Amino acid sequence: MMSRLLIILFLLAGSIPAFSQDEITFRTGEVLKAKIIEIGSEDITYKKAENLSGPSYSVKKDKVFMIKYENGTKDLFGDDAPVTGSPASVTPSSGTPAIIYFYRPSKIIGSSPEITVGTFVPDEVIVSLRNGHWFKSDYTYTGQREFVTGIYSIKEEKMNVTIEPGKTYFVRCSIMKGMGLQSQLEMVDEETAKKEMNGLKEQTKAK
Repeated sequence: MMSRLLIILFLLAGSIPAFSQDEITFRTGEVLKAKIIEIGSEDITYKKAENLSGPSYSVKKDKVFMIKYENGTKDLFGDDAPVTGSPASVTPSSGTPAIIYFYRPSKIIGSSPEITVGTFVPDEVIVSLRNGHWFKSDYTYTGQREFVTGIYSIKEEKMNVTIEPGKTYFVRCSIMKGMGLQSQLEMVDEETAKKEMNGLKEQTKAK
């Protein structure tokens, strides 16, 4: 079963319909806009958001990581999932934020989709990084943090690091060799990062 710290929220861009809707985040990272009808002991029944008058669909609960309801609450699924009904949170640190550069060297193989990086606590996506781009994050959640990526595979990849206020960090985001489309995160030194970031484009929007 999935670790409780697997949190890859792949947020899809696009216009939001006027009616209320829920979101199903599958363990693959796919997000489906839907209206939840019923959560049973083994299956979740829903209607697609773009066709609420259409047929109902069902999916096994072990295929789903999270349901985010239109009122903002969440249900997380898995043996070690937190209690359902409330989002995970943590208070931002006071003082000068840390600066984290997330960068993705340009590659032909594994060039898309985006590599999504997030944390379980706080419950957020930091960046969905495009191939050949870098992104600067003024990161206020300092201290011991666990960054997670895993949109390409059920098996999550995690990186534990202590983030100190005012310091600068560089995180390489890439596709693991021989692992199909599994992404990975690596903390690298400034000299190495600047060499690898040379020629990459700045990504100004997180998603």
